[in-house]
Amino acid sequence: MSYVLFTATGCTRCKIVKAFMAKNGIAFEEKDMKAEGKDEFKKFYSANRCFITRGQDGVEFPVLTDGEEIRQGIGATIAYLSAGKKLDGFFCVGTLHKEWVDGIHPCSGNLEYAEEFLEVLRYLKGNAMKLQVETSGRNSHVLNQIFVEGLADRVIMNVVGPATIYSKIVGKPVDVSDIQKSIALVAQFPSYQYQTTVVPVIRQEGDMPEISYLTPGEIAETAKFIEEGTGSKKNPYLIRLFKPAESKDERLKSIEPLTSLFPYRTAARACQVLTELEKV
Repeated sequence: MSYVLFTATGCTRCKIVKAFMAKNGIAFEEKDMKAEGKDEFKKFYSANRCFITRGQDGVEFPVLTDGEEIRQGIGATIAYLSAGKKLDGFFCVGTLHKEWVDGIHPCSGNLEYAEEFLEVLRYLKGNAMKLQVETSGRNSHVLNQIFVEGLADRVIMNVVGPATIYSKIVGKPVDVSDIQKSIALVAQFPSYQYQTTVVPVIRQEGDMPEISYLTPGEIAETAKFIEEGTGSKKNPYLIRLFKPAESKDERLKSIEPLTSLFPYRTAARACQVLTELEKV
């Protein structure tokens, strides 16, 4: 298999990936998009625009391709080099810079390959990177291993809603006790935050589905859920605004956006006194 690695001059993450490939005897051709590889990357990006994420600060490097698959960012690239597609779901393109790596999701990958996932985190930590892990609470035992080994510097837990409708919001069966364990664990990391996006919930499926936003009362239940898991009312808790245009569910793209989150903050503060609203 022939690999092409698109890099950028001075990119520390690119250097770490190159060191990983060299250590494991993986041959590759490097193309620096700020030097001789500039024109080639432009062509590659133009042809694969839908597979490469471009954020506010531009394209995150490195970008790896073997001619069939494309992986972007340090986590996803090392994961692919380590185990092929087996670790898909655990990593996505992040938004943080310098020594921080995000886009790490222990709740989303195939548990059969949890050890391989952890091995990637160990490599990143071994190269002095700071890791931000994001979870919705599933796979608490993997999160626990991350805690035991000190593999995460910061954890963000998206507590999607109250326990009674957690599975409905996630869209798949969820073991509430698993979520409770994660809530308790998250507060033990060096830095952490709980957050909830006030999403529209499909209350009743069908040709004419019944859809309505989480209510302030349900956000209060969610804050209570966090209090019960941590034994504290003083956790950093952020309430976020749902953006219909960014939804992957076509049924939710046309729903009217909320105009104010203040009633939600008021409701949440009864159980989480540090509740704040996302700045938009």
